[in-house]
Amino acid sequence: MLSMGFMPPVDTRQITNRSVPITGRRALQSKTDLKGIITHASQSLSEVSGFEHDELIGQPQNILRHPDVPDTFYHYLWQELQADREFFGMVKNRCKNGDHYWVMMRTAPIIQSGKKVGYTSARFLPKAEIIPEWEQLFQDMRRAESKQSYIDERRFKPAYQILNRFIRRRGFNNLRDLVLSTRA
Repeated sequence: MLSMGFMPPVDTRQITNRSVPITGRRALQSKTDLKGIITHASQSLSEVSGFEHDELIGQPQNILRHPDVPDTFYHYLWQELQADREFFGMVKNRCKNGDHYWVMMRTAPIIQSGKKVGYTSARFLPKAEIIPEWEQLFQDMRRAESKQSYIDERRFKPAYQILNRFIRRRGFNNLRDLVLSTRA
């Protein structure tokens, strides 16, 4: 959810259902502070997302969040980061104009002098043929989330179970290894 007082430079609810092609092997990179506010964005992230560099800096990372990505996915991401572990996942990001792009991502804490000071994220192009199965996974996870009446951590359990079955059916023991196998 967007924090109180946050005024994005665009209507983040606008969705076009158009996919933006990502060419080459360039990484889309960003860094945030501990609260998820963008402190650095690569030129390639600006180009693909359609946001000017200055529009990204100072904004919450979730300005790129597409509503098709389940809440459980971000819950898992934050659990891993708060435990000082890196996170690997597939994500559908939203462009400034409402278009979207799929990326595999690696997000990790930034540690300086033994203290966590922020997070770094690099996103890479996945194999095109796996995107439909991730679309279905996210749809199944969102459906499971919508059936939950819990307001605490229990609301994520059914979607986690769906994710874990998805991982095991593909012959992997964890999300990291599955995601690393998807790089184009």
